[in-house]
Amino acid sequence: MAQDPRSLLSKADKAAASAQGGFSFFGGRQEKLESAADLYVQAANAFRMQKLGREAGQTFEKAAEIQAKINEPDDAANTHVEAYKAYKKDDPSAAARVLEKAIGHYTLKGNFRRAASHQQNLAELFELEIGDIPRAVEAYELAGDWFQGDNAEALANKVFLKVADLAALEGIYPKAIEKYEEVARSSAGNNLMKWSMKEYFLKAGICHMATGDRIAAKRALDSYVDLDLTFPSTREFQLLIDIMDTVEQGDDEAFSDKVFQYDQLSKLDKWKTTMLLRIKETIVNEDDLA
Repeated sequence: MAQDPRSLLSKADKAAASAQGGFSFFGGRQEKLESAADLYVQAANAFRMQKLGREAGQTFEKAAEIQAKINEPDDAANTHVEAYKAYKKDDPSAAARVLEKAIGHYTLKGNFRRAASHQQNLAELFELEIGDIPRAVEAYELAGDWFQGDNAEALANKVFLKVADLAALEGIYPKAIEKYEEVARSSAGNNLMKWSMKEYFLKAGICHMATGDRIAAKRALDSYVDLDLTFPSTREFQLLIDIMDTVEQGDDEAFSDKVFQYDQLSKLDKWKTTMLLRIKETIVNEDDLA
């Protein structure tokens, strides 16, 4: 039978309180604090078993506070990670707060791979649980930088693509273009990744068109061909050419037709559909102003 978390919490509080008073030549205070930390962890896990995430998170935080006090910072960081897991669904803001504490410890220790993984978790919290996309973009980008600094290129690229996708949907087109093109360049010399370059070029080209700067879009397309001589033979290249031509002509019906033809062969995902509709709206709006 599972232990009662509140009974364990009461024992932990008493052990912590007793360690604050008196003095012992035999290290009694240290032992009492260690015991209190262990009891807090047990109580937190008992709360988790009862699916009481907020109470579990708060109790893990008490354990981490004591672990830091008795000079066990590694244990404190790991306990903050457990607190993040407990808080995640019930109190995502608290989850972000405690995870940032753990990340700070891992970066000070120089453990950037672990810090990057948790920074990615933090970004996902901002994106999916809290709904703060600008902070999610910043957090994903920092995670990517740390992965890159740890020579984990594939992990870095995966996160940078997330940065680009979110930035584009937020209308931060320069950031999106920068990241798509950066990942494309890093993929050029990799036999496993180079086949994805056409996808990154397509997304970057769509972002260029979304900015309304057609000259920059054409220059970018030329630079993509320089990076990948096979790109002009792809449907992605042809779609970008068709988009540029129909936007130049101000023909929204032709635009829709070209996009439909592409979709018949290569199904458009939600991101591309959203972005292409934005570009089409610029044609319609120009017609309305004419």
